[in-house]
Amino acid sequence: MTKRTLTLLVALIGAIASTSAAAAAKRPNVLFIFTDDQRPDAFGALGNPDIRTPNMDRIINSGFVFNQAYIQGSMTFATCLPSRAMIMSGKPLFRAPLQLDSGVLMPQVFQKAGYRTFCSGKWHNGELSFEKCFDEAEAVFFGGAARTHVNVPVHRMIAGLMVPYDAGETFSTDLFADAAIDFIERESKTDQPFFCYIPFTAPHSPVTPPGKWATMYDPKKIMLPPNHSALRPDLADKRQDSGRRSGGRGGRGRQGGDTSPVDRAKQQYATYYGLISHLDHHIGRVLDTLEKTGQADNTIVLFATDHGMAMNSHGQSGKHNAYEHTTRVQIFASGAGVPKGSSDALVYLYDIYPTLCGLTGLPIPGEVEGKNLAGVIHGKQAKVRDHLFTAYMDDQRTIRDDRWKMFYRPKEDRAALYDLKNDPHELSDLAAKPEHSERIAALKTALAKAQQQYGDTPEVTARLMRSRGGRPGGAGGRRPAGAGVIARPTVDASALAKRVTEKFLAHSKAESGLAKGKFQEIWTQLHAAWAGDEKSVGRPDLIQGFAKLLGEQPSERGGRIGGQADRGGQRRPADRFGGPIGPSGVIARAFSYATDSDGDREITAEEVQSAAEKWSGDGDKNSDGKLSADEISSVIEGFIQSMPASRGRRR
Repeated sequence: MTKRTLTLLVALIGAIASTSAAAAAKRPNVLFIFTDDQRPDAFGALGNPDIRTPNMDRIINSGFVFNQAYIQGSMTFATCLPSRAMIMSGKPLFRAPLQLDSGVLMPQVFQKAGYRTFCSGKWHNGELSFEKCFDEAEAVFFGGAARTHVNVPVHRMIAGLMVPYDAGETFSTDLFADAAIDFIERESKTDQPFFCYIPFTAPHSPVTPPGKWATMYDPKKIMLPPNHSALRPDLADKRQDSGRRSGGRGGRGRQGGDTSPVDRAKQQYATYYGLISHLDHHIGRVLDTLEKTGQADNTIVLFATDHGMAMNSHGQSGKHNAYEHTTRVQIFASGAGVPKGSSDALVYLYDIYPTLCGLTGLPIPGEVEGKNLAGVIHGKQAKVRDHLFTAYMDDQRTIRDDRWKMFYRPKEDRAALYDLKNDPHELSDLAAKPEHSERIAALKTALAKAQQQYGDTPEVTARLMRSRGGRPGGAGGRRPAGAGVIARPTVDASALAKRVTEKFLAHSKAESGLAKGKFQEIWTQLHAAWAGDEKSVGRPDLIQGFAKLLGEQPSERGGRIGGQADRGGQRRPADRFGGPIGPSGVIARAFSYATDSDGDREITAEEVQSAAEKWSGDGDKNSDGKLSADEISSVIEGFIQSMPASRGRRR
């Protein structure tokens, strides 16, 4: 090779590299915001007058909305898991790798194109897959559900590896938004485009909005969904999420004293909406940062929810069913090159991967099975599929077209038919009407075709349910009833009350006392930490919680019934009520009796809030609006002294 040829070759390589870098610099940034357990109707701009989401509405009102977007389903009760696997792989339910340990993942396509990839938030699909997807990461939670929104176990990326660190008392939403804001500000000083992924954990349980957000909504003004079981008990499915426990761990509904089911439901929604509005506030901070740094016009903002949430619509408690409130999601986008508009095209969450590639001009890997929706967004096509298929476990399948939805129960060979155009809340099953027999037959044919297309066979379903943590039917995990009689332990109530008060004040970072509202808030926060992703806590969990508060090692007292794993994955022995108990056991039992208004041995946040309000009123002896250390100690001593002398089986 001559010197001249070598010189020309070097120049050509340099020109190609320069052109590639320039092309990357011209591409739009991507900000992908993902929320957890947000119902599809929990947006102000999409027709809910009760909730305030001004920042989510900013994206909706200036961008493009997909009105008929869905998760394809789940073979596990941890619906968040397959949802994320499908999005990142671009593959449907029966072929998406749960641990994302194969194929080209969405962030990798952006990496290859010269983007700086970043994540802060929840990653449910394994650390190894995460490390190969992102160049930078801060405040990343590996797992499904943190037990609390504070002290979340998080990691940051150092030299390509994820390293755990202590994020302190910062609320999860604040933590993730802060990390993303810091990244966006730093990237504004470079020419490199970025892919910023923020999978928030809110509004996933525990539903504990902080500060003013906890009382932002007046429950009396909340309007319940028309299919809520408090309004339409006839719609409640007796299967209760295919055997999944409903209202607390024991699956029993709560009587709530004189509170009506409607009032309790409205309170639940008021708190849930408060957590969403708090989330919305921090999403606004991220959007404001784009504008302040001059990057808003060159950034595609895509917002999506991972699945819906039943919240007692059709009597369902979680996210493990094929009704619209659970399978329908929201996908909307705004920003660089995205016109204002909407579409009724039938789309899946896993269409996001090829769509972001299409909007940014990146190649779509051949293995990706999702549909590129860029043509729909730009008005070049009206739809990408004629039917939409969803699957939950081995007992729920649905198929729908532009209007009609068939909800099929394979185990019973039973079909329900809904006219979603005129009955979007699925209030009226039309399957028994003779005039719909041909329509049902056609939808059954379409369902069989979809099952073949997506690989849904009984063998594959059974394998996925085993490997992905699903379990067919059964109550599962239901705790045994207690038996026998336990004498109240001999204890120095005054000394124990003072000790608990000291630790309670230390936890609240106060020394001499607390305002009544703060006193109530701390009890609510403690309950949230003890409940984790459950709606309620039982006696063993209270013992574990008070042991932590008191600084004890619970040794053989800790853990949930049955010796389930703790957050660190270690097996903990089941609590045994027959033997001698320490101070944490005494105060836990006393607290339980003082709080458990309906006698079901499970303590809900509502019960704690109600009890704490009463305690703060009774304890404020001098009516100054505050509780001194002595007054708090007196309240706690009252727990202990009023504890029953013995306990037989409770209902």
